[in-house]
Amino acid sequence: MEKKGMNITITGEEKNKNEIIYNNVVDAMNNLKMTKDEQIEYLKTKVSNMENTYQSNIMILITLIISVLLLGLGLYLVATDQIFLGIVLVLLGFSVIVVKLLLTLRRYTSMRTKKYIEIDSLKENLSSILK
Repeated sequence: MEKKGMNITITGEEKNKNEIIYNNVVDAMNNLKMTKDEQIEYLKTKVSNMENTYQSNIMILITLIISVLLLGLGLYLVATDQIFLGIVLVLLGFSVIVVKLLLTLRRYTSMRTKKYIEIDSLKENLSSILK
Protein backbone atom coordinates (compact mmCIF):
# COMPACT_ATOMS: atom_id res chain seq x y z
CA MET A 1 0.00 0.00 0.00
CA GLU A 2 1.41 3.34 -1.02
CA LYS A 3 1.39 6.30 1.34
CA LYS A 4 1.03 9.86 0.14
CA GLY A 5 3.70 12.31 1.16
CA MET A 6 2.72 14.62 3.94
CA ASN A 7 3.75 18.25 4.15
CA ILE A 8 4.00 19.58 7.67
CA THR A 9 4.07 23.34 8.04
CA ILE A 10 5.98 24.74 11.01
CA THR A 11 6.14 28.51 11.32
CA GLY A 12 8.27 28.60 14.45
CA GLU A 13 5.63 30.46 16.45
CA GLU A 14 4.09 27.25 17.78
CA LYS A 15 4.64 26.59 21.46
CA ASN A 16 4.09 22.83 21.39
CA LYS A 17 3.30 19.81 19.23
CA ASN A 18 -0.47 20.31 19.54
CA GLU A 19 -0.29 23.77 18.01
CA ILE A 20 1.65 22.38 15.04
CA ILE A 21 -0.94 19.65 14.58
CA TYR A 22 -3.95 21.96 14.80
CA ASN A 23 -2.40 24.58 12.53
CA ASN A 24 -1.83 21.89 9.92
CA VAL A 25 -5.37 20.52 10.42
CA VAL A 26 -6.81 24.01 9.83
CA ASP A 27 -4.66 24.31 6.69
CA ALA A 28 -5.97 20.93 5.52
CA MET A 29 -9.54 22.07 6.10
CA ASN A 30 -8.83 25.15 4.02
CA ASN A 31 -7.25 22.98 1.31
CA LEU A 32 -10.38 20.79 1.32
CA LYS A 33 -12.32 24.01 0.70
CA MET A 34 -14.35 23.65 3.86
CA THR A 35 -16.24 26.80 4.71
CA LYS A 36 -15.91 28.36 8.14
CA ASP A 37 -19.38 27.02 8.98
CA GLU A 38 -18.26 23.49 8.07
CA GLN A 39 -15.12 23.93 10.17
CA ILE A 40 -17.20 25.13 13.12
CA GLU A 41 -19.57 22.18 12.64
CA TYR A 42 -16.56 19.83 12.65
CA LEU A 43 -15.30 21.33 15.90
CA LYS A 44 -18.76 21.14 17.46
CA THR A 45 -18.98 17.50 16.46
CA LYS A 46 -15.56 16.74 17.96
CA VAL A 47 -16.43 18.48 21.26
CA SER A 48 -19.77 16.70 21.37
CA ASN A 49 -18.09 13.36 20.73
CA MET A 50 -15.58 14.03 23.51
CA GLU A 51 -18.36 14.87 25.97
CA ASN A 52 -20.33 11.78 24.95
CA THR A 53 -17.24 9.61 25.30
CA TYR A 54 -16.57 10.99 28.78
CA GLN A 55 -20.16 10.39 29.89
CA SER A 56 -20.11 6.95 28.34
CA ASN A 57 -16.89 6.06 30.15
CA ILE A 58 -18.41 7.16 33.48
CA MET A 59 -21.51 5.05 32.81
CA ILE A 60 -19.35 2.04 31.88
CA LEU A 61 -17.38 2.45 35.10
CA ILE A 62 -20.55 2.62 37.21
CA THR A 63 -22.03 -0.37 35.36
CA LEU A 64 -18.86 -2.39 35.82
CA ILE A 65 -18.78 -1.65 39.55
CA ILE A 66 -22.42 -2.67 39.98
CA SER A 67 -21.88 -5.78 37.86
CA VAL A 68 -18.77 -6.82 39.81
CA LEU A 69 -20.73 -6.40 43.04
CA LEU A 70 -23.55 -8.55 41.60
CA LEU A 71 -21.03 -11.18 40.49
CA GLY A 72 -19.35 -11.18 43.89
CA LEU A 73 -22.65 -11.44 45.73
CA GLY A 74 -23.77 -14.21 43.40
CA LEU A 75 -20.58 -16.18 43.94
CA TYR A 76 -20.91 -15.69 47.70
CA LEU A 77 -24.47 -17.01 47.58
CA VAL A 78 -23.36 -20.03 45.55
CA ALA A 79 -20.63 -20.69 48.12
CA THR A 80 -23.17 -20.53 50.96
CA ASP A 81 -25.43 -23.13 49.29
CA GLN A 82 -28.02 -20.68 47.95
CA ILE A 83 -27.24 -21.86 44.45
CA PHE A 84 -30.33 -20.72 42.53
CA LEU A 85 -30.22 -17.10 43.74
CA GLY A 86 -26.42 -17.03 43.32
CA ILE A 87 -26.58 -18.27 39.73
CA VAL A 88 -29.31 -15.74 38.91
CA LEU A 89 -27.17 -12.86 40.27
CA VAL A 90 -24.05 -14.08 38.44
CA LEU A 91 -25.94 -14.33 35.14
CA LEU A 92 -27.56 -10.94 35.74
CA GLY A 93 -24.20 -9.29 36.46
CA PHE A 94 -22.60 -10.87 33.42
CA SER A 95 -25.47 -9.92 31.10
CA VAL A 96 -25.46 -6.31 32.36
CA ILE A 97 -21.77 -6.02 31.50
CA VAL A 98 -22.21 -7.50 28.03
CA VAL A 99 -25.29 -5.44 27.14
CA LYS A 100 -23.76 -2.16 28.35
CA LEU A 101 -20.53 -2.71 26.44
CA LEU A 102 -22.39 -3.63 23.23
CA LEU A 103 -24.65 -0.57 23.48
CA THR A 104 -21.65 1.68 24.07
CA LEU A 105 -19.82 0.19 21.11
CA ARG A 106 -22.84 0.70 18.86
CA ARG A 107 -23.23 4.32 19.98
CA TYR A 108 -19.52 5.02 19.42
CA THR A 109 -19.54 3.63 15.87
CA SER A 110 -22.66 5.61 14.98
CA MET A 111 -21.10 8.88 16.24
CA ARG A 112 -18.26 8.80 13.72
CA THR A 113 -19.25 10.74 10.64
CA LYS A 114 -17.66 9.89 7.32
CA LYS A 115 -17.42 13.55 6.43
CA TYR A 116 -14.59 14.17 8.88
CA ILE A 117 -12.69 10.89 8.69
CA GLU A 118 -10.03 12.38 6.40
CA ILE A 119 -9.36 15.25 8.81
CA ASP A 120 -9.22 12.88 11.78
CA SER A 121 -6.78 10.60 9.98
CA LEU A 122 -4.59 13.60 9.10
CA LYS A 123 -4.56 14.65 12.76
CA GLU A 124 -3.60 11.12 13.86
CA ASN A 125 -0.86 10.92 11.21
CA LEU A 126 0.58 14.28 12.24
CA SER A 127 0.52 13.26 15.88
CA SER A 128 2.36 10.01 15.18
CA ILE A 129 4.98 11.76 13.02
CA LEU A 130 5.67 14.51 15.56
CA LYS A 131 6.25 12.20 18.56
